[in-house]
Amino acid sequence: RIVVLKHMFVPAEMEDNDEAFQKLEQQIRKECQEWGTVEKITVFSKHPSGVVIIKFAQPTAASTTIESFNGRRQGNNKIEAHFWDGVTDYSIRDEEKEEAEVEARHKEFGDWLDNQELPDEFKLQVES
Repeated sequence: RIVVLKHMFVPAEMEDNDEAFQKLEQQIRKECQEWGTVEKITVFSKHPSGVVIIKFAQPTAASTTIESFNGRRQGNNKIEAHFWDGVTDYSIRDEEKEEAEVEARHKEFGDWLDNQELPDEFKLQVES
């Protein structure tokens, strides 16, 4: 029911162009709805292989989409169409940014802990 289309666009050419991605999604939806109900289309705008994933309500629509798109030319690219393997994650993450955010959260939590006032039962008791 889930189809992966690779090489549907060149990320560098569509960078920061939401309108172009919406137009691409609309074109794909219009064509694919002829074969069955499209539940969701996801465009992975930062993926270097120009990946689009289409989720159908019916498996037969997914098969027809693969037959129609596989090997077709999109600009200078040859589209690859196949069923999603259920494992591959096509999202691209900015690991440095995520790591910096985690560090900031850890520091903020550490600062919060350092500024807490302990109840008397948790304070160090020294017998004289």
